[in-house]
Amino acid sequence: MVEPTRVREGRHSSPSARRSGSTNGSSNDRIAERREARKVAQEGVYRRRRVLAVCLFVLGVLALVVAVFAGTSGAAERAVPIDPNNAGPDTVLAEVAGLDISTPIRPANLTGLGYHPEGDSLMEMAPRGRNLSSNALFNLFSGGSTPENIQYHMMDSAGRPGFRTGAMDVGAEAGTTVYAPVTGVVTAIRPDPMLQGANIVEIKTSEDSDVRVSISLVRDISEGIGPDKPVTAGMTELGEVADSSAVLTPQLSEITDDAGNHVTISATRVG
Repeated sequence: MVEPTRVREGRHSSPSARRSGSTNGSSNDRIAERREARKVAQEGVYRRRRVLAVCLFVLGVLALVVAVFAGTSGAAERAVPIDPNNAGPDTVLAEVAGLDISTPIRPANLTGLGYHPEGDSLMEMAPRGRNLSSNALFNLFSGGSTPENIQYHMMDSAGRPGFRTGAMDVGAEAGTTVYAPVTGVVTAIRPDPMLQGANIVEIKTSEDSDVRVSISLVRDISEGIGPDKPVTAGMTELGEVADSSAVLTPQLSEITDDAGNHVTISATRVG
């Protein structure tokens, strides 16, 4: 008789207990709702912050791009090819087959540097410095700068075959002294077919006897320069820059402030 009574008491709760349970349930629901509202609000704040950060980043990149192109527009075509205050008389402008090619013109007299193809027989040179013909933004983040601040152009091939860096035009005013770009021995001096009165000086390098480095558009060959004459890079005078602009329209004139006179350096392998 006692046990059924306990069962009935266990199944039925008092009104106050039911009210308490209902109150607690409503309170928990409100707390959950507030938490959910705060969570949604915080996610909105984080989302707006991310959007703002992305917008600021994009604006920064756009400003950088505009600044780069504004700073290089027009200036690249007339950039000084080398800093004469930091460049010595034998500053290396390029390499070919592991050999250094020094400037044939004193840095203070350089007016421009440009590479172009000039035939399938010429070896490929590796320029030193910054390529002003490449994308300005790429130049900003890429390497290539040198202590001498060497800057060069990749000129149009104009239909000529060969490597894009097969020949290097080194600009200077007509009459400027030309120096040997490599150390070695002169093997030949012959007329330059491109310009009457100009010559091509060919040098066998001391570092690789199978490599011949040629300097064209040289006039008034210096006294004592001839076959078997030893020469030293940046020191031995070969002659003077010919006035090719009097007859031709030098391609280098497109990137310099003068007529574009220059000498051209190239290299071939024999044997």
